[in-house]
Amino acid sequence: MKRLFPLLILLHSLSGLLANTAQADDDELNMDNPGSIAEQFKQDTELKEYRFQIPGFGSLLEPWHELRTELADQHGFRPNFSATHLYQGSSDNVGREDSVSGYELVVDGTWTLAGRDTSSPTTAGFEVLYRDFTSELPPVAFFTQVGTLYPTTVAFAEIDPTLGQFWIQKKFDNRWGFQVGKLFPVATYDFFPLKNFRTDFMDAIHGANFVMPLPDRGIGGYLMYRPVANSYLRLGIHDANADAEEFDVDGFVDDSEFFSILEIGFDPGLSERLPGRPTPGDVHLSLWHQDEREDAGVTEAWGFIVAGSQRFGRFLPFLRYGYADNDSEAGLSNPTPIEHMLNAGIAIDDLFGYSNDRLGIGATWSRPADNRLDDQGALDIYYRLQITPQVAITPTFHLVIDPVRNPDNDPVLVWGIRTRFVF
Repeated sequence: MKRLFPLLILLHSLSGLLANTAQADDDELNMDNPGSIAEQFKQDTELKEYRFQIPGFGSLLEPWHELRTELADQHGFRPNFSATHLYQGSSDNVGREDSVSGYELVVDGTWTLAGRDTSSPTTAGFEVLYRDFTSELPPVAFFTQVGTLYPTTVAFAEIDPTLGQFWIQKKFDNRWGFQVGKLFPVATYDFFPLKNFRTDFMDAIHGANFVMPLPDRGIGGYLMYRPVANSYLRLGIHDANADAEEFDVDGFVDDSEFFSILEIGFDPGLSERLPGRPTPGDVHLSLWHQDEREDAGVTEAWGFIVAGSQRFGRFLPFLRYGYADNDSEAGLSNPTPIEHMLNAGIAIDDLFGYSNDRLGIGATWSRPADNRLDDQGALDIYYRLQITPQVAITPTFHLVIDPVRNPDNDPVLVWGIRTRFVF
């Protein structure tokens, strides 16, 4: 614990220094990337265009919606409840399993405990998470049966009821900010508006960008600075051995095996930004480094991501490239299965008169870190339908070209259906 004292002293000193920093403009410092607790709440509670209402269900939930609105308006507390189920099957496979299914239950929320309606709020966030599967294998391991380079879906594994996230976030005059505690790095770095396995793409490239070995939910923190409007710098450090089911402060301090990252980004300003929401455009560079993980037998590595996305009305095109340099040593494994990754695509909203419906198309080329394997291509497609105000159903398709561990079956199609409930 003694090693935490310098960090606490530094944060305390920054609090006094940054509180006096002059605000450059009236824009809000938005620290909530897509997939974060705060941003998921905004998406789940916004008014939606839907196909039909279950008789009586809306009136049954009305008291809860009124209570949640009161909690948010009067106390700054925003709780959320959701359940997501996934089923996937494949056209060809190298393993015994040709289908998988799993689900997750989530209770999460944020509480603005100080500085509400100011430019320097203090917010706490939490997430209670439970995941399980009803097939022989969890969906996150289905790619081993299909023979592909990376998972066809992220997140759907087995996690006992656990405190997945618990953190404190502080802003200073909408110019500086920090977040520290048990964080979810996937939803913190590498801004991508469609990186949300619950509502958008699910595969490991779009949903988590596997060319960068972001740790699981665990101890860490970051500082964020907005030097001028529409730009940001973010510097973070996290436990490289993080385990979502543990709150391992001692491991973070004693093992000293870290994942660190620096991001530089800006919004080109081609579209108007909605207050309190992620930017409609983003171009960023992410530089990362992971220490050698001795007990896990994982080598040291570094790399970078260059990415850009821009919304134009109903259309959201994107382009991303990633590189990972692994110091491959005898007896050690690579932290990521990918050396090079190129990804491009588009999302289109409101195709058939329902503003919350979305078609997503993404194409990916990836070169494995293992040079004994050939390159692999993939095409990911999903269509999200808002069935009721609380239920969305999403058919998904993951077409793999030249699957690296299933060369006799080319291409391979992994299809699925995701159902999400919010309350």
